[in-house]
Amino acid sequence: MVIFRVLAVLLGLAFLLSMAVFTLTGAPVWQYRAKLALKWAVVLGFCFFGLLILRRAAIFI
Repeated sequence: MVIFRVLAVLLGLAFLLSMAVFTLTGAPVWQYRAKLALKWAVVLGFCFFGLLILRRAAIFI
């Protein structure tokens, strides 16, 4: 579970830094990178909660 936390923090920082650089420069590539980091953060969140649900469901199987 520590890996999920570390990846979540790194993706959050990547999103914030990319949006900050986009705000300063206005280059659309940084907005794309921010959206990409946000997308992978959402995917990571779905995987994390899916893993929690599967671990709970394993008790009933």
